[in-house]
Amino acid sequence: MFFHALNWQVVPGFWFDHDHERLDLSLTMKSCILCQSPDTKTVFNENNIPILECQNCGHVYSSFQQEEHYEGYWDGAEQTYDLQWWDNAHRAVYKDFISTYLKNDSGNLLDVGCGLGFFVKSVLDKKPGWKAVGYEISKQAVKFANEQNGLKTVHSGLVQDSNLPKESFDIITLWDVIEHIPKPHSLLTYLFGLLKPGGILFLQTPNFPVQLLKANLKVKLKGMKEGVHYLEAKDHVNNYKMKTLAELGKQCGFENPKYKVLMPILSVAGSKSNFAIYLKLGYYYFTKLIFVLSFGTINWNNTLFLTLTKPK
Repeated sequence: MFFHALNWQVVPGFWFDHDHERLDLSLTMKSCILCQSPDTKTVFNENNIPILECQNCGHVYSSFQQEEHYEGYWDGAEQTYDLQWWDNAHRAVYKDFISTYLKNDSGNLLDVGCGLGFFVKSVLDKKPGWKAVGYEISKQAVKFANEQNGLKTVHSGLVQDSNLPKESFDIITLWDVIEHIPKPHSLLTYLFGLLKPGGILFLQTPNFPVQLLKANLKVKLKGMKEGVHYLEAKDHVNNYKMKTLAELGKQCGFENPKYKVLMPILSVAGSKSNFAIYLKLGYYYFTKLIFVLSFGTINWNNTLFLTLTKPK
């Protein structure tokens, strides 16, 4: 069962792994959010934080116990933002999204976890007939969106507390959000109620099988080091595959899961080289070709882009 799978020992006040190294007390017993099974195996260990795969349904999650509504991603006393990353590098994927999904001249869009508001701004700039609303729990990020991006429709707080009208949105987006939420069912069920019948929920999140390959390669080449991005075990508390992300949507009432391969973020962490960006683009075109030729069954892209539909 769970203890055997992790090979942990319990001592009052402490956790120890099989090498008798002390683990963070925030590592606590968890079960799978999709099937509630406690049976797991460790598929990666990031600086003494095991990443677990459910042996019943295959869902992957971190053993780290993160807050349900963690506000620290954007905040800090001297917080500055890398606008090359958050603005310029994201423009291509936002443009691809808009041309792919916002084909109507008008509509209502809600962006949940909208951060600094650059996606909302892109929608309003590219599609003036659309109304776009953003919700973000970080007050500091919302301040930037309001003051620097001039967005009056970006609001601070939990979207679940927004009192937005039911069945009022044509599409709801979550960019790099779902992997941060320990228990996502209540959020997605709430968003289900905000969508019009036939409305679309869009989820973007790292493609776990690909990310795991990259993490193992990093460790093999350079070893495990503090501060290096592997699977971000303290932030990405749920890690999704095509099957498990679609299953999450199904459990929250959605149907018709459809994956696409959209443009990547045109930046490479830790590198300012244009060559690295060209390599990333080349990999994108390669994975998109494989995805199309396999009729959507083989997805080697770094990122999952999923739409789910609310039944009419």
